This record gives sequence, C-alpha cells and structure tokens, in this order.
Amino acid sequence: MNHMKQSCRGGLGGIWSVTAFVANVVVSLALIAVLPIMVIWPFGGSHHPGVEIHDEAGVLQSEPLAKEIQAMRFRQDVHVAVLTVPGWDVDNLNDSVLEYARSHQGDTDVPWISTSNPNYWSDGLVILAVAPEARKVGCYFGEDVAVPLEQQAAIQNAAKEQYRRADWYGGTLSMAAKTADVIGRPGGGDMGTTYVLPGISALVGLVWLWWYLWRGFAARRRAREALRHYSQVTHDYETTELLAGTIPEDEPHGAQVMARYRWFREEYEKVTRSWQDFGNPYRTQWFGMSVLRRATELQKRSELLDSLDDVIANTATFLSLSPGWDRVWSNEQGPVLEDLQSLRRLCHQVDSSDAAENGSIAERAKQERDWVRSRKQRLDDMTAGLEDGSLQPSAALDELDEIASETKTKASRLAREAIDADTSSYADERRRRYDDSVSSTDAAYAGYWYLGGGHGSYNPHSTIRLNPSSPAISAIGSSGSSSSGVGAGGSFSSFTPVSDLVVGYSSASSYTPSSSSGSGSSFSGSSFSGGYSGGGGFSGSGSSSSF
Repeated sequence: MNHMKQSCRGGLGGIWSVTAFVANVVVSLALIAVLPIMVIWPFGGSHHPGVEIHDEAGVLQSEPLAKEIQAMRFRQDVHVAVLTVPGWDVDNLNDSVLEYARSHQGDTDVPWISTSNPNYWSDGLVILAVAPEARKVGCYFGEDVAVPLEQQAAIQNAAKEQYRRADWYGGTLSMAAKTADVIGRPGGGDMGTTYVLPGISALVGLVWLWWYLWRGFAARRRAREALRHYSQVTHDYETTELLAGTIPEDEPHGAQVMARYRWFREEYEKVTRSWQDFGNPYRTQWFGMSVLRRATELQKRSELLDSLDDVIANTATFLSLSPGWDRVWSNEQGPVLEDLQSLRRLCHQVDSSDAAENGSIAERAKQERDWVRSRKQRLDDMTAGLEDGSLQPSAALDELDEIASETKTKASRLAREAIDADTSSYADERRRRYDDSVSSTDAAYAGYWYLGGGHGSYNPHSTIRLNPSSPAISAIGSSGSSSSGVGAGGSFSSFTPVSDLVVGYSSASSYTPSSSSGSGSSFSGSSFSGGYSGGGGFSGSGSSSSF
C-alpha cells in the first residue's frame, strides 16, 4: 500500500497539489488578461474628427494640417481645434486660450465654451494650443473626453522636440496623433473602468503568479541547498566528534567552542527529525503553502550546523598547530584586519571633514593611522611567532581579542571627538543622528579586507573567535562558561564591526537638510487653482507647459 502511495505521488505530484497548481496559474492568468483586453478593445478607432485651425501666429500650413488631422482615427467623436498664440508675453497659456475662446465665440466652427455650463469646455472638444514665441504648449478638453494630467503631459511632450526645432507643423501633428491614442479608451473614457481596476487586477495576477512560481522554485532550490549542507554534516559527523575530543576545555577559546559543540549535537538530532517530517516533496508539491517556509528553516539550520563543524575543525587544528593551522590563522585575522581597514577609512573621512580644522582632531587621526600600521605589522610578527613556536595559539587568539577591542575603542573615540567638534548650524542634528547610528547592532563583517597594500578574504562564519556571523552564539550564555563573553574566547565586545560605526559617522557628519524648494517643473495644473488665474471660476480640463 505504501509503495502504491509513493508511486502515485511520484507520478502525479499528488492530486491535490496538481489541482491547486493549475487553479493558481489559471486564476492568475485570468486576472492578468483583464488589462490588455480592456486596453485593446475596441480594436482601433473608427471616428474621424472635425478640425478647425486658428493660426493666429502665422506658423502653420492650415489646409494640409487640417486634412492630415481629419484623416486620423479616434475612438469617439471629437472636434479638434488647433490654436497658435502670438507674442512673447504669454505668461499663462491657459488664460490666453480661454480669453481667445471668449473673445472669438462667433468665429469658431463649434462653441469652445459649453453653453450649458460656461465654466467648462464644450463636450467633444479638444484644443491643441502652442505659443511659438513664448515657447509654451497646452491641451484642453471637454469633460466627456478629458484625460488625466499624466496623459495631458504625454500629449504635450509628444510635440516638444519638434517645437524646439521650430517644426510647428510636425509638432502639432504629433500632438494630435498622441491625442487620438489616449482619448476614447474602453470604458467610455473612464479611467477607473479602463485602466485602474484592470490595472489592479493585472498587478494582483502578476504579483501572485510571480510569488506562487517563485515560492515553489525557491522551496526546491533551498531544500537542495539544505540537503547539501546536511549531507556534509552527516558525512563529517564522526570526524567532527573526534576533533571535538581533542579541544581542551580548560582553555577559554576551546571552552567557548565546546559549548557550541554541545549545541551542535542537540541541534543535529532535531534537524534530523525535521528532515524526516519534511519528507521528499515532488513536482507540484513544491508549490505548497508551507513548503517554502519549512525548506528555508531547514536551509538555515543545516547551514549553521555545517558552519559550526568547520569551527570545531578549525579550533582543533589551530590550538594543536596541526597541518593547515596557517589557513585557520589567516581566517582568524580576517575580522581584525577588516576593523583596522575601517578605522583607517574613518581617519581619512575625518581628515576630509570640517572637524580637521581642529588641530587636535587632525593629530588624533594621524595617531590612529600610525597605530593601524603598527597593528598590521604586529599581526605579521604574530604569524612569525606561531611559526617558530615563540607564540602559543591561545595567546595569539587572546591578542586578537585585545586588538579588536582597542580598534573599536579608538574608532568610537575618534568619531565622537570629530562629531563633537562640529560647530555648524546642523551640529545638534548631526550628533543626534550619530548617537542613533551607534545603537545599531545588525551589521555583520563583509568577509574581505584591504590594508597596507595587501588584501584578502575570509569566512566570518567559521572563525574561532566570535563575531555577528558565528553560529550558535546563544549557546555561550546558556552553557555556563561565560555570561558576558569575557574569558570565553569570544569577542562580544567587538560584535558590531567598526565599519558600521564608520557608516554612521559618515552619514551623520555629512547631514544637511533637504532643500525645501520645488522641483522646478513648469507643468501647470488642469483646474482653476493651477490653470486659469483670471478665469472667473472657469474649471475646464486642460494644462500647459514650457518647451
């Protein structure tokens, strides 16, 4: 019976999972399809517009222009009026167009201002206006053919490049063509029916389909990665156990690692049971609701185990100076070298700031740079000492702790003195921002360093000394070996990388309030408040901008 169940699952991926997969994909595609259907229906325009040309500036060929616009197809009946406004003193094109409409009511083919409500343009009317000398362009609409401000901007932008070249004929044609494209979309021109609701539907469909497919593929990918780590831990388990037996627990660093090893053994048993519960999802089963969460959890836990067995191996190798100890030592130096690099970078930033005008601050930065060089040299000497036996591994790790702690202390002191030396009008806010940044504890070491002409990379997850990326840090406090990290072979005092402090200082010391000035856009609004300063309550749809 079990074999049959397994066979059925392997062949179909599970009836329920297949059904759920098909349903999710079909529903998502249906939601997505709503938008293109609404946009492309009806297929093309079927209405030729009425056209009148009022070339008051004398820059157009009226008859050919009218014929070309008349040949265009709109999605609904419209009347297109083209107006050119002469003069260099056209400050507000909206007002000029309205004034022209009011003063030429008997000269237009159709009324431009609505006879039923004189505060609006006539229904079905589109006015395309340009002031060549004042370099302004505008478009105006009856309420039944009005388009949003964004589309008004698009209509105007369609002509600007040609208008800048004094191609008044071509620019006006481009503006008319863009108008034909945006007016009369499905839904009777209603943006909600035509774009907003279908757009929301399509967005929901796209997001859900992307998320649903990503969830399944990500679950499978993470499960495979988790299995790779877990298999490696299982393969090395006996070796890890043997190596752990060689680590001296009377040595502080060894004690801290052994506390984490006890966590390792307990966690390995728990993860093994979790793998048994997880089973072996197949095909569409990967897309199940909880599979990604469980695969992600297994990946994190298996990675921690894999990292920790590396720590155990590194500790046993280094403390006994077994073959490969030099590789472990190089990895151990990584966080210290990265912190020294960050302190040097802080010195450079202080030198380039206003605080450098303070002689004591500049001198302090110089002293810290010299100290960084001396510590880099000391690390090289420590390597030589380990090689010739004059320096013991435990003492070397202790000294790394000391250098790390002193590096952070020096960096914190320099940054504080520099930020306190600020005498600008923004000094108080800069200090507040720096104080806020200091409280951050979420940073981690990058895993690479550049210092003194040299560079290198390391794995912060596998260092003997503790850092924010170390696995099973919680086991230290619960082990009874140390509640504070001091004397436990750890570096709790330098958990936050110095780079985080440098970033906080840099951001705070360079702070200036954002400008309160506007964006400089010349685009006018479509209502009375933005468009018709002297309109006497006129609220017709439309806007203008400069080119």
